Amino acid sequence: MTAMLQRVAAPPALESIAFLLVEQFSLVALAAALEPLRLANQLSGRGLFRWHTQSLDGRPVRASNGMLVAPDGAAGGQPADALILCGGGGDGGARLDDPAHARLLREQAARGVHLGALGSGSWTLARAGLLDGYQCTTAWECRADLHADFPAVTLSPQSFVIDRDRYTAAGGTAALAMMLQLIGRNHGPELAAAIDETLAGAHLPAAEAPRLPAARLRRIGHPKLREVIQLMENNLEEPIDLELLAGYIALSRRQLERLFQKHLCCSPSRYYLKLRLLRARQLLKQTDQPIVEVASGCGFLSAQSFSRCYREHFGIPPSNERPSRARSSRERVH
Repeated sequence: MTAMLQRVAAPPALESIAFLLVEQFSLVALAAALEPLRLANQLSGRGLFRWHTQSLDGRPVRASNGMLVAPDGAAGGQPADALILCGGGGDGGARLDDPAHARLLREQAARGVHLGALGSGSWTLARAGLLDGYQCTTAWECRADLHADFPAVTLSPQSFVIDRDRYTAAGGTAALAMMLQLIGRNHGPELAAAIDETLAGAHLPAAEAPRLPAARLRRIGHPKLREVIQLMENNLEEPIDLELLAGYIALSRRQLERLFQKHLCCSPSRYYLKLRLLRARQLLKQTDQPIVEVASGCGFLSAQSFSRCYREHFGIPPSNERPSRARSSRERVH
């Protein structure tokens, strides 16, 4: 398994992947990482990947949603080319700081096993000294602490990062996008595109996400503004409070407001809302997700508030974005 940022030669296949489950891990992120592997085997007609779940001692582990999950075995019981640590959303219970896990991760790294992390698992890798000199990302709740505690680690605002033999994703759909990227690098973009099309209801390609055009983004002279925009783009489903956004880039909320007014002629809250509405419009046009699910997936607390904001911004209700054959009376929210 390899993830070179510059493709100089055809990388070897991702043969076997172990997913290390820890208490309060995100079941959503695990599923998002596994499904592309299953589809890679199915759509290619070959066994490109093998995977198994494990815990430190082989005992069941409780996910963040309360579900008790029985792994396939204990850590180290089956050899793997890569080991991905499945963390949680970054709260105190999900941020693992355990000597036994650190020893295991260091042993695997010493054997040449590639290491990855989902969610707060990046913090655990950094704590074990296994991300020094690497770029990485993490669950947004962990960003401030990781940046402060581990100066040898370069924290990226991207939702996932592939840096040599380290793979990190913020969680959820970022895990899916990361696996698609790795599959594309190892087995060609055609297979990755086929998987992505199959999963169209759950994931939109990064290139289709609503983003400030790259050329314009580069022309923004303030690096902290670029960073906060990327954080917004990568956290549409669960919008980050503006006070926290400002804190992550070491600014006050007032300073953040001034930056947006100066460079984008709008408030940060208005810009964030626009990103979420653009993402919603893409989902409405390109998937069959119910409007209630689209609203929830774009950070709206109710379909009613989503519909109101959508109508104000685009001048039509969300139901009008659907082809007539896809509309149903039970889905129309005005």
